[in-house]
Amino acid sequence: MKQYQKPIAVVNDELAEGVYAASGSNTSGDNGPKCDSKYMKGVWQAPDYSDWGGKTRGYKQQFACLGCPANTDNGCGLQTHYVESGNASSYDVDDGNRMPSWERKGYGPNDPVTDWAM
Repeated sequence: MKQYQKPIAVVNDELAEGVYAASGSNTSGDNGPKCDSKYMKGVWQAPDYSDWGGKTRGYKQQFACLGCPANTDNGCGLQTHYVESGNASSYDVDDGNRMPSWERKGYGPNDPVTDWAM
């Protein structure tokens, strides 16, 4: 994914038309594939396998990005490998499915872990 760049607004009183700043996807299609998780929001997180002492733990903390097709052992493939691959079209096959397996199964990030088959 590309890094966020803060927009700059320039005022020119001599212009008759307004210009509107917008955020969101670019319709030109050059932004590449995006994270589909509404909980991870494009921020890669490694699973937390530390000792948790029997306390309740949520799916996001325990499994993080595990099960996402873009997940790699050290980061999100959309942020690293996609650009390195020359924007390979093979990343398009997972469109709409780029989320952790726990989210795909319908669990929320803070739901207590009961399903260990991720």
